[in-house]
Parts: sequence; C-alpha cells; structure tokens
Amino acid sequence: MKTEEIAQVRNRTIRLIESLGPSKTLLILCACCVFCGLIILIFVYRPLMIQLHDAANRLHEVETKLLNQRGAIAASKKSDVKGQMMQRNEVPLAIAELTEKGRDLGLNFSSISPRQLQETTQAGVRKLPINFTIESEYKNVGQFLAYVEGFSRTIAEVESLSIRPRKNNLPKLSIELVLDLYVEIANATQ
Repeated sequence: MKTEEIAQVRNRTIRLIESLGPSKTLLILCACCVFCGLIILIFVYRPLMIQLHDAANRLHEVETKLLNQRGAIAASKKSDVKGQMMQRNEVPLAIAELTEKGRDLGLNFSSISPRQLQETTQAGVRKLPINFTIESEYKNVGQFLAYVEGFSRTIAEVESLSIRPRKNNLPKLSIELVLDLYVEIANATQ
C-alpha cells in the first residue's frame, strides 16, 4: 500500500511540474535552493561566525595583556635598581635583620658565612652570597623564604636551597641556603 501511495505522489508531482512549464519550475527550484541556503546560513554558518568573533575578542585581550607585560618587562629593565640597593656598610645590619626574623619564625641558624663580593652585569652593583646552615621545619622555612622575597632593605635572591630531613629528629630539617644580597658599590674598583 505504501508503494502505491508513493507512486501516486510522484505522478502528481510530475503532472504539476509539467503543468507549470520549464520557466516556473526553474524559478521554484531556485527558490528552494535559496531557502536551503538560508537554512544552512542560519543553523551552520552563523554559530561558526559567532565562535570566530568570540575567539577574535579573546585573542585581542591576550594580545593586549601581552603588550602590557612586554611594557612592564621593558620598564623593569630600564628602571634604576640602585634605589633598592644597600651600601656595603649596611651588610651587617641586613644579615642581622634576616637572622632576627628567621629566629622569630623558629629557625635555628647553625652557621652564617658571607662570601666575597662577586661581579654582576650592572656597573656599581655587586652580589654578596651568604651561606646559611639552618635547622627548622618546612612551614618555618617557607615563611622565612616569603620574608626574603619581600625583603625591603635590598634585593635578595635565593641562589640555592638544599633541604634534608634530620635522621634523629623527623619534623626538623637540615637546610643549606645560599642567599644573594645585592650591594651598591660607590667605586666599581672596590
């Protein structure tokens, strides 16, 4: 029965097309193609264009952030770091301040050994490595390193850090820390 109905619909369609003539049939086919094209545009192309527009906006935001960061990096390279430097005679005060803060945080300093001043790439600035041997717990070491990061007297930088658990006292750690302090030298030949 279904095949008979399909055959009848087909026959009616053929008779309709023949009655319209070739020019009207072509016009109807063109209208159907335009309609299908609009459907494709609305349901396929438009969402893709919206996604493309959103991606372009995100790209613009990232490019803006990148340019801002590049500007910040360029400004930091051009900035005069000497304003953050301590003088050579202030080194003992800086070491005393660091050890006092470390003791307040629960660090036990076994030894503190400043080494010789070392050259840096910036004229008039030297690096002073200081070896610290410390006994403490992880939390206290983390707090001390956070303090060093924000150290206001001069630029301080952790050159190396070695942490080993103590065999006879488990929560305590043996820490070897080399901390670089940057010192302004008035005469570069010193």
